[in-house]
Amino acid sequence: MSRISLLILWIIAIVTGIIFVKSKDVPEDITSTTKLDVGSTLIEPDIVESADSMSVTTAGKTVNLKKVDDRWTVAEHDNFPADINRLSRVMNALRDTKIAQGVPVKAKFYDRFELDPSKEGKNSKTESIVLSKGGEEKVNIIFGKERESTGGSSETAGRFVRLSDDDSGVYVTQQSFAFLGSDPDQWITKSFPLLEEGTIKFEVTAPGDPSFKPWSVSRKTVMDNFILDGLTETEETKSNEVFPLKQQFTKLSFTSLLTPEEAKEKAAEKGQRIVKATDSAGSNFEITLTPVKIEETKEDKPDTPTPPAKPTEYIATIKVLNGPTRPEAPAEDASIEEKSRFEARLQNMGDIEKSLAVSRKTYEGRHFLISTAATGTLTKNRQEFIKAKKVKKPKVSVATPPVKVPSSNAQTPPLPGVRPTTPPPGIARPQETPKQAPKKKIEAITEPIRIPPAPQPAKPEDGKIGNGTQTPPPPPGSKPEKVEKQ
Repeated sequence: MSRISLLILWIIAIVTGIIFVKSKDVPEDITSTTKLDVGSTLIEPDIVESADSMSVTTAGKTVNLKKVDDRWTVAEHDNFPADINRLSRVMNALRDTKIAQGVPVKAKFYDRFELDPSKEGKNSKTESIVLSKGGEEKVNIIFGKERESTGGSSETAGRFVRLSDDDSGVYVTQQSFAFLGSDPDQWITKSFPLLEEGTIKFEVTAPGDPSFKPWSVSRKTVMDNFILDGLTETEETKSNEVFPLKQQFTKLSFTSLLTPEEAKEKAAEKGQRIVKATDSAGSNFEITLTPVKIEETKEDKPDTPTPPAKPTEYIATIKVLNGPTRPEAPAEDASIEEKSRFEARLQNMGDIEKSLAVSRKTYEGRHFLISTAATGTLTKNRQEFIKAKKVKKPKVSVATPPVKVPSSNAQTPPLPGVRPTTPPPGIARPQETPKQAPKKKIEAITEPIRIPPAPQPAKPEDGKIGNGTQTPPPPPGSKPEKVEKQ
């Protein structure tokens, strides 16, 4: 045997020994592969779509949801409607979750991943979701601990889960399902439509409060503004105060549901308000608003008067009295728009009746805890909706009335309180002369007057006259004066 053949045999022997030694360390309970492959969905989408009930367990508590009349409800709250947003989030996560990694391991190693159902309890981190159809369980998903990230960060890298009917191992999913919870209050919807057709009338009374004056507001259509009924000629409605009533209770929001015992213990009956509402379809509702008792606090100065504290929450109950009412047929000469509105109203009658039946079954007999923001304007007094009507003053004219000029024969009427006297003579009204063409301007030019020089003393050689002065020459154009001889 050559040295090369001997070397090959030694290599084969060493490799065989290593494989044998390693096989001794692998427990017989470790499987080779899991039932689901990487990239496949955790559960079949058809199971999610066809399920009619679901149970969610966390921290040892369970909440049960089921379909009633094609609506998901919460069984712990007497089948009150479930929060569709929260339910859809869970259903979408179950439908879209895929396998990121499969870990082939037997049942006795499940506790290492916090997936052992026998160790569930209040302090256990084990969570589960069970989907059923027709009372038959379709899938049971058990959630274990979160897988830590290998990159050194504090973020998680998915979660370990297993299926109750799959014993091939556990799986890692990228979805952690951290939003699960088993509190029934977290699963019910906290808002629901009540007066969705639009209210056209509100009537508010307070049987237990004699100081409260009943009031009502109304309008013809949902497009109009509310007007306070029973106003005097000097009063008008505060439009900014009644405006919130347009959207009142179109979608009621509440804090939580109360049992009848809890409602009775919290209620302050004296401040109760009873609201009767009529919507545009002719349906009538009665909403009772009872304030929650306010706990009295001891103050350092008990003698100091303080105004009574206003309630911050109310207990609301709802009754569907009747409706809807059949609309009146339009006249023969009605417009096309009015006739179309009548036909649409008739077609909606069936849907409105079904909606009222569901509301009566779902909301009557329950007690809703709501905030003062939900009650809005309905708890105010009547005087808060009234303001003094503005009186329109007549416009003051600044024009002076024309003065009538009396004729020559007219007499001036006496002033009030003044004895009549002899009327003054009539004032003749000047006659208007016809307009003439403007005359030419006449200019007078005066010739300059020549001032004669001062008389000078007569010289000897000159002829002397009288006192020896020389007679001045006559002015131009004058006739010479005759000199009489002496």
